[in-house]
Amino acid sequence: MRAARRAVLPMVIGGLAAGVLHVLGVQSVFAWGWAIAAATVTLLIGIRMPDDPRFDAPGRAPDPRYVGSEVSRLAWAINPRTDTVNEAVTRRVRATLARRLGRLGVDAEDDAQTAAIDRHLGPGLWQRLNGRRTTVGDIRAGLEAAERVEQLAMLRPQRIAHSALADQPALADPSPSQGKRTR
Repeated sequence: MRAARRAVLPMVIGGLAAGVLHVLGVQSVFAWGWAIAAATVTLLIGIRMPDDPRFDAPGRAPDPRYVGSEVSRLAWAINPRTDTVNEAVTRRVRATLARRLGRLGVDAEDDAQTAAIDRHLGPGLWQRLNGRRTTVGDIRAGLEAAERVEQLAMLRPQRIAHSALADQPALADPSPSQGKRTR
């Protein structure tokens, strides 16, 4: 395969030389002779000699500073001309929103909870994130909604703890009349 690739350029140059010489009116035998000579010279120029420093030189080591990351692949998934994003970005935002909604007890995949999803995220945002042409604005709105839902999820355990304390009368009103001692 490698030898065939090396032979392509000399064959092309030989064919061009033969064609040009035929157009100029040179006899066919001489045209083909010069074409073979041109192809041979081209082939010899491309051969690396043993005293050539490129002959056995190792290739360049890959640059250790560059590490491809998922973040860079996600950045390429945003098209600034059409203001749309690729499915990879949309999938990430949907997964984040579904996980954070799950902390509030809302299942994002359940169609019966559409009202709760719209209440937490905003009207129609979940449907736009599941649509075909998700825009950068939808992604920004989704990330802002994720932050709001995260704050709600962080406040929710405190509310539950306060409401649980309020439901227990002994802890809600620590008056001495409630706890009489008997012997």
